[in-house]
Amino acid sequence: MSTASERPLPQPRRAPAWLASTLVAIATLVAVVSVFSTWVRVAALDTDAWVSMTDELLQEPEIQEALSAYLVDQIFQEIDALTAEVADGLPVDLQGLAGPLTSVLRGPVTTWIEQFVGSEQFRTAWLTSNRVAHQQMVNILRDENGPLISTAGGAVTVDLGPVVRTIVDQLGFSGNVLDELPPDAGVFTLFQSEDLATAQTAVQVLDFLAWFLLLVVVAFYAAAVYVSAGRRLTVLRNVGLSLIGAGVFVLALQAIAVRSVLDAIITDPRDRSIAYVAAYVGTGLVRQIAWSGIVYGVLIGGFALLLGAQQWAVTTRRFVTPAFNASPGMVAAGTVGLVVVLLWWSPGRAFEDWATGLTVIALIVAAVVALRRATAREFGPVAIAEAAE
Repeated sequence: MSTASERPLPQPRRAPAWLASTLVAIATLVAVVSVFSTWVRVAALDTDAWVSMTDELLQEPEIQEALSAYLVDQIFQEIDALTAEVADGLPVDLQGLAGPLTSVLRGPVTTWIEQFVGSEQFRTAWLTSNRVAHQQMVNILRDENGPLISTAGGAVTVDLGPVVRTIVDQLGFSGNVLDELPPDAGVFTLFQSEDLATAQTAVQVLDFLAWFLLLVVVAFYAAAVYVSAGRRLTVLRNVGLSLIGAGVFVLALQAIAVRSVLDAIITDPRDRSIAYVAAYVGTGLVRQIAWSGIVYGVLIGGFALLLGAQQWAVTTRRFVTPAFNASPGMVAAGTVGLVVVLLWWSPGRAFEDWATGLTVIALIVAAVVALRRATAREFGPVAIAEAAE
C-alpha cells in the first residue's frame, strides 16, 4: 500500500485554450489602439518631436514652395504701404506707375523668397518660431502658464511675424513699410480659448493612456502565458506572432487611412502633392512604432522557439550556456549593456515614460533569468571549449 509521501503530486489545472487566445486577442487590440494614442500625444505634446517633424517638412520642395507663397502673400498684403514706398521714389508725373511697378516686383520677390526659404538662416528662424510656439501651446494645454504664456485674447497662435519682417527688411524696404505691417502679419490661430478646457482634459487622458495602455498589453500577454500551463512556449510564440500582425496591420491602416482621408478632403489637385508629403511626414511616428512592434514580435517569437525542443534550439542553448552561467556578474553586465542600447534607441518610444520603461526593462531581465535557469537546469556547468566542441 502506497504511503501519502509516495502519492503523485497534484497537477495544476490547465485553463481552457480559449482563455489564453482571448487574452492575446484583447492585448493585441489594445496594442493597436496604443500606437495611435501615443502618436497623437507625441505629435501634440512633444516639442522636440514637433520641431524635428517641422524641420523634416521644411526640407520637402513642396512645403518650401507653399511656404514661400504664403510669405509672399503676407508681404504684399499691405499693398498700399508698398505702393506708397515706390511712389516716394518717383517723380510726381510718374507716381501713377507705382501700382504696376509694385506688381512687377512680385516675381523677383517670389524668386528671392524661395531661395531664402531654402537657406540656413530661414531654417533657424523657422525652427525657433516653431519651438517657441509649440512649447507655448503645450504649456497652455497642461495649464503651466509662464512669463511667455498668456490666454489673453482668446486664442493660441503661431507667430511667423519675425520671419515676415526679416524678409521685408532684407528686401531693402524702409522702416515705414515695417511700421505699417499689421501686428498680426504672419500670425495664425491654432484654436480658440473656448476649446481650451476640453483640450486640457484630452491632454490629461493622453498622458494617462501613454503608460496605462502598455501596462494593459503586457499584463494581458503575461496572463495568457501564465494560464497556459503545459503549452506556455506555444502561447509565447503566439504573442510574438500577434505583435508582428499588429505592426503589419497598423502599417496598412496608416497607408489606407492617409490616402482615403486626403482623397476625401483634397479637391484641388494642386494641393494633393503637399498634402501627401505633410501626411507622410506627420505620421512617421506611427510607422516607427509599428516597425518596433514587429521587431518586438520577432524577438519574443524567437525567444519562444529558442526555449523549444527543436534540435537547433537545443544546440543553441548548449552553446550559450557558458555565457549565461559563467558568473552572475557577466550576465548582469550583458543585461545592463542591452538596456543601455535600448535606452539610446528607444524603439517605439517605450522609454519615454518611467512606467513603460521599467516594464520593458523588467521583461528583459525576466527573459535573461528564464534563459539562464533553463540552460543551468538542462546542461549544468559547461565550459566554453566544451560548448564550442
